[in-house]
Amino acid sequence: MNQNGLTNAAGALFGKTFQLSITRNYVSNWGVLEAIRELIQNAIDSESPFKYEFIQSEQGLGLKLQSEFSTLTPQTLLLGATSKVSSDTAIGSFGEGYKIALLVLTRLGYNTEVLNGGLVWTPCFRMSRTFGEEVLCIDQHTASDRSNKGLTFIVWGVEEIKEGIIDSCLQMQRDIGEIKETTEGIILIDKPGKLYVGGLFICDTELKHGYNLKPGAVKLERDRQTVDGWNLKLVTTRMWMHFETPTTLAQMIYDEVPDVAYADYNAPEIVRNACFELFKERHPGALIASSPKEMKEMVEKGLTKTVYIGSTYAAVVHRTDGYKSLSTSQKAAIATPTQRLSAWFSEHRSEMRTKAIVGFKELLKESEKWSVK
Repeated sequence: MNQNGLTNAAGALFGKTFQLSITRNYVSNWGVLEAIRELIQNAIDSESPFKYEFIQSEQGLGLKLQSEFSTLTPQTLLLGATSKVSSDTAIGSFGEGYKIALLVLTRLGYNTEVLNGGLVWTPCFRMSRTFGEEVLCIDQHTASDRSNKGLTFIVWGVEEIKEGIIDSCLQMQRDIGEIKETTEGIILIDKPGKLYVGGLFICDTELKHGYNLKPGAVKLERDRQTVDGWNLKLVTTRMWMHFETPTTLAQMIYDEVPDVAYADYNAPEIVRNACFELFKERHPGALIASSPKEMKEMVEKGLTKTVYIGSTYAAVVHRTDGYKSLSTSQKAAIATPTQRLSAWFSEHRSEMRTKAIVGFKELLKESEKWSVK
């Protein structure tokens, strides 16, 4: 048994072996694309310019990722060890990325080379007497070729997944179609529903358009393959509000485009007014019901020109001065004498003397017998 508690004597052939407390079956649901995605993420997050290439050798097609100004210390093999936890520009922050990627690639049989400055790190599994389980180990030895600069990962045998790798990273794609640039990221018109953060694919969404958000714009879940939907739609709504024209936004809100689902939170006045003008054009003289139940109740009260509109659009229009004025006049037009007097009484009671208040209450009771002809 060597100093790391490993039963396989092969470790003695290398300069040093690092034993990680990660079992072979950790993240058993991950595949090769998830693992390579983690390596791509590390390359994007590094201080070096993102460099990649597909190379060919007797081992087949390989993906080479190079971070020229980075190297790994043994401390980074510890779970939770990361320099990105407080970074606003990094995608990852949990300190697991490349370790888990090496584990999955090794488990799936992909030959992976890690050129770490003048060292070579080779991942493998060995039985640990300390834990009584097969664990991930990193064998370290001095590189025979000293031409490597910084940190390089090479994953061999990627012929069948090359397109999947390219799809996972915008920086690898030659043509991403029409885009609209905003302060919080890029709207990808020709990639419906695709969500990227910092160029790395996160997940498919229900959104009409695709997005490449800046790191920190949304909170990613721990696996960096899911995102809080409410937070995402709040960001995309804000992006469109600062980019598109009021009339176009009004139409998007009216059509219930999910990308602007939270327009009622941050639509500026000019956009709200555009929504009201569109409503008047589509439904002259009508009022809005935000649910079928509310529509039924309004019609029963005599507001027959009532239409049911999606909740976001209804909320935006309701906040405009124009709609408030329209609603007040419409309701007043069908109000009973008692309702009209009650409304006047509520508005002016504070200015009335006690005797007048008593007299007006008597008038309200009498008005219940009146009818409008």
